[in-house]
Amino acid sequence: MARWQKMRGKEGMLYTGHVIRDQRQGKELSRCGITKVSFAHISDEEIRAYVGDGEPLTCAGCFALEGKGGLFVEYIEGCHSNIIGLSLPLLRLLLADLGYKVTDFWDKMLRNCDSTSQSG
Repeated sequence: MARWQKMRGKEGMLYTGHVIRDQRQGKELSRCGITKVSFAHISDEEIRAYVGDGEPLTCAGCFALEGKGGLFVEYIEGCHSNIIGLSLPLLRLLLADLGYKVTDFWDKMLRNCDSTSQSG
């Protein structure tokens, strides 16, 4: 509850580290995604209800953008998927730095999904 009382009505910077390793090339790349989050000025009653729900106790930063916590976010600057845990644009850039296009993996992903669904 104390953390939400400190965050409400303020902005915070969320940093998410990303590392990708290409074992074929023997390369490892890392970058950090940064997103600014502006929190709504919510009441103690709303904070109590949210903490009582348990959602903020199970995630980094004490809120889940894709859950109820998203109701208490005024706006974000930067990548929304970075807040959820994996910056998709940053993943695309890391893959490009290794010489891949993200589309190189689409057919492989679909084949894996098809074989998994057919075996079940």
